[in-house]
Amino acid sequence: MRKYYLDNLRWLIILILFPYHTLLIYSGIGSYYFHVANSSIANAFILTFAPWFMQLLFAIAGITTYYSLKRRDAKQYLEERVSKLLLPSVAGVILVIPVSVYFGYLYNGYTGNFLSFMLYHFSNALQNIGNGLLIGPLWFLLYLFIISLVALPIIMKYRNGTWKIPIEKVTLPKLLLLIIPLALGSFFINLYPEKSIVQFFLLFIFGYFLLSDDGIQQKLEDKRWPLFISFLVLTIIYLVMTVPSIGPAGTTATASTFTVASFLSMFLVKLFVNAILWLGVLGVMGMGKHYLEFKNRTTLYLSAASFPIYIFHIIWVNLFAYYIIGWIPNMMALQVILTMALSFIFTIATIEVVRRIKGVRFLFGIKG
Repeated sequence: MRKYYLDNLRWLIILILFPYHTLLIYSGIGSYYFHVANSSIANAFILTFAPWFMQLLFAIAGITTYYSLKRRDAKQYLEERVSKLLLPSVAGVILVIPVSVYFGYLYNGYTGNFLSFMLYHFSNALQNIGNGLLIGPLWFLLYLFIISLVALPIIMKYRNGTWKIPIEKVTLPKLLLLIIPLALGSFFINLYPEKSIVQFFLLFIFGYFLLSDDGIQQKLEDKRWPLFISFLVLTIIYLVMTVPSIGPAGTTATASTFTVASFLSMFLVKLFVNAILWLGVLGVMGMGKHYLEFKNRTTLYLSAASFPIYIFHIIWVNLFAYYIIGWIPNMMALQVILTMALSFIFTIATIEVVRRIKGVRFLFGIKG
C-alpha cells in the first residue's frame, strides 16, 4: 500500500525551496549566488528550515527505497537511480545551473555575454566545484545517487542474511539516541560546502531500516505532538541564539587553535543542531502521517513533478530576483512575493514544455 503522506511531504519540502532560495538573497547566511540584504526575517526563515528539511528528504528516500526494492531487483533499482538522479544531475549541471549562476554574476557586476560566461564557468570547473557554483542545488540529487550506490550492497546483504533488527524493541527513546551518530557523522566528508555525505547516508539508512516499519511510523503518529512541540521549542531557542549574531553575507569567522575544549564545544553545538534535525524529521513525519495521508489530482501531479521542480526552480528564482530587484528597489516584501510566485509559475511551465519534447524529457527524468 502506497504511503501518500511521504509523497506529500516530499513535494511540500521541495516547494519550500521557492521561499528558501528567494530569501537567501535577502539573508546574511552562506554564499548564495548574490545577496542584497541581511534581513533578520530572512535569516530566521532560513534557519528555521536549514537544519532539517533537506535531511528529511534523505530519510524519506531511505523509506521509499525499502518499498521500491519490494517490487524491483537490484539491477532495476540502479537503472531507476541512474535515470531519475544521475542523468538529470548531469543534464542540470550543463543546461540549468550555468543560467542560474549567470544572473548572480550579472548582479555582481559581470558585463560579458552568456556565451563568454559559459566558457569561463566550465574552464574553472575545479574551482567552481569547491565553491558549489558548478553543481548548485543539484548536490541533493548527486548525494542521493552516491548514497543509493553505497547503501545498496549493505541492504542486499542484510536482506539475504539471517540476522534481523529486532524492530519491535525499537522504542522512541532509542530512536532519539540516533542524534549522537548524526552529530558525529556531520563532521565528516563534506563533499559540498557544509553538507556531510556521512550524515545524509545515516539518514538514508535510518529511513530504510527503521522508519520504513509500519510500527515505528505508528509510534511517530501517536507521539507527533510531543515530538513536534519539542522540535519547535529547540528551533526557537536556536533562532534566539543565532539570528542576532549573523553578519553580512560572505564574512567568515577567524580560525581558532584546536583544543580538546574547542572540539567539545563544537560537538555540543553539533549535538544541539542535530537534535533539531532529528526531532524535525520524526515530528514532521508523525504530523504528515496523521494529516497528509490523502491524494487528489494536484497532489499526484506535484508528487510526480517534485524532482523536475527541484531541478528547474533555481533558474527562475535567480532570473526574476535579478530583474525585480532592479525594477522595484527598496520594496523587499513585494520583491519576494513576485519572485516566488513568478518562479513557481515559470517552473511548472518549463516542466510542461520539456515534458512534450521526447528528445529532452528523458534527460531530466520526466515522463511523457
